Amino acid sequence: MKIAVRGMGSRRFVRKLEKSGASELVGGIHNEMFFDSSWPNPGLEEFLIGAAKLGTFDLNPWMTFSPTDSAQADFFRLRPRKVIEESQKDYERMFDDIELLPWIGSDQKRRYKIPQHIFLSRIRLKPNQVAVVGQWTAEYVIPQGVRMIYEQGRFDGIEFRPITNTRTGATHEAFFHLFSDRTLGHRVLDIASPEILSELPREQGYDAYGCICYESGTLEDARDFNRTGERMLGFRFPDWIVRAVVREQFLENKLRGWAFEPVLEIGTGAYQDYTELWSSFYGLLAKCECHTVRGQKIESVSNSGTEFLA
Repeated sequence: MKIAVRGMGSRRFVRKLEKSGASELVGGIHNEMFFDSSWPNPGLEEFLIGAAKLGTFDLNPWMTFSPTDSAQADFFRLRPRKVIEESQKDYERMFDDIELLPWIGSDQKRRYKIPQHIFLSRIRLKPNQVAVVGQWTAEYVIPQGVRMIYEQGRFDGIEFRPITNTRTGATHEAFFHLFSDRTLGHRVLDIASPEILSELPREQGYDAYGCICYESGTLEDARDFNRTGERMLGFRFPDWIVRAVVREQFLENKLRGWAFEPVLEIGTGAYQDYTELWSSFYGLLAKCECHTVRGQKIESVSNSGTEFLA
């Protein structure tokens, strides 16, 4: 496993780095604004430490995994690779429907809502594709053929709900809302899950730079398809956690539209490697003293985790 890193900086700052030749350490700067790299990487370390003398990057990190990493995982987080764009009326109808739903959970930083219905005027999907609704939800649309695969395999934790055509009020006959209200317990707030610092209560919570991590006991009673027991998207919606057999069936049938990110269990060798990886990354940023991560600056790094400043 590695940490992919995208760094954004001002054009003026980046031009200084280009003139110095430092940007070649990370393969160059794109569009005069950002670079892409990964960690661990000696070139990235030299680049960020040197850049800190001239200005500041805001870094957006995320995880990448080898086939071996994925083969060892028992659970995965679904990541969308296909999006169904909504019309303005679709968005407004679904948003209004969600606003009427009660919050689930007493912790204001983790409470969530699970959308009960999808409203779309038009759906264009190939028979082997799944797609998420818009850029702001975690609700998926699946065609009849994909439904049959998971129905015939008797996968549990899901149901297939009708999708309403926003313009006509009828249902889309060949497409379905993949729905689940089977939720897991809270994830562990690991080293890569800092608190999101905001003056607005509705925008407070916990980020997830890296993997979703659980105590092993939390996953003992998991279904094939599950939702996280806390909001992970848009400060409203839980994400999806699935068993490895879901991924196996997806790949075996050559389906498209999901990527699968390994979920880690506390106490495993993979979790230990993951913790050491993020500790070393934060250690690098602490040396630089100025670069931020998604708008927040590292204050300190310790064995118990990482503290951030707004």
